[in-house]
Amino acid sequence: MKEIIKLERTVSVVINERFEICYSNISKDVAKEYLKDFYVFNYLPTDDVASYRIRYHTVNISTIDLDKKGYYLILIQPYEQLYKYACKDILTGLYNRNCWEELLKGTIHHLVPREKSLIMIDIDNLKYLNDKKGHLIGDKAVRIVGQAIRESIRESDVAVRYGADKFVILIGSTQKDAADKVIKRIKENISKRGKEENIDIKISAGIACCDCVKTVEDIIKMTDTDLYKEKRIKKFKEEQSSKKLKDLLKEIERLRDELNQKVAQSDKEINNEEMLKLSQKLDELIIKGLKDEE
Repeated sequence: MKEIIKLERTVSVVINERFEICYSNISKDVAKEYLKDFYVFNYLPTDDVASYRIRYHTVNISTIDLDKKGYYLILIQPYEQLYKYACKDILTGLYNRNCWEELLKGTIHHLVPREKSLIMIDIDNLKYLNDKKGHLIGDKAVRIVGQAIRESIRESDVAVRYGADKFVILIGSTQKDAADKVIKRIKENISKRGKEENIDIKISAGIACCDCVKTVEDIIKMTDTDLYKEKRIKKFKEEQSSKKLKDLLKEIERLRDELNQKVAQSDKEINNEEMLKLSQKLDELIIKGLKDEE
């Protein structure tokens, strides 16, 4: 088989049942050569469509009817260009889950570093944003996270939108400090862009640092464990904070009721000093509650 010239753009050709070229977006003489070079006549379908790959290209052939006559529409497309778009997540511009799977299988020729760390990032409140603010805001939050990731890693690193609210980043270092710095940059970028867009985006991150002994699949499991450890810690802190706030509110209500009772005792002698102390204590508790909420 002779070497096929790599195309830079899609070639479209229409031929009739006598294999004569009726239309082409390139010179008809060149189109004839392409039809031979890409073995199009060997794959002409009897009905419907035919599709196959050859070297760097994908060839799609469809049968069409015009004025009660049969024709073939042939599209010859650069495969790498098609694969590029098939691998990209439209919302974030990062690689998608399909691309990640192909990378692990070795289908995609991207150098996976011998010494590597995996960062997993999860948007904690994406469901809340979608449910309460609408999916347009949710999509905007995802885009902000994707942009923050792109701007916080090197060209040699691999960043993937792993799920709806989950991202993985493969970096060429086993140093936890290096991964921590990447996460810090991402969080700072998200915080900045979130304020500009008036969206409160909360994320959690997990890290697994490993050498060549572990596979990427093993590192994913380790990172996932580390991620959910951080989420559990956050949840515990929120629950503790919520309990403290409830206790504080109860104490404020108790003091307020006590102060109101003192004021209501208009027919009795009022101890101004005692009331002043209650009022001051109530003010202190309210100020403490406001500070805890910040």
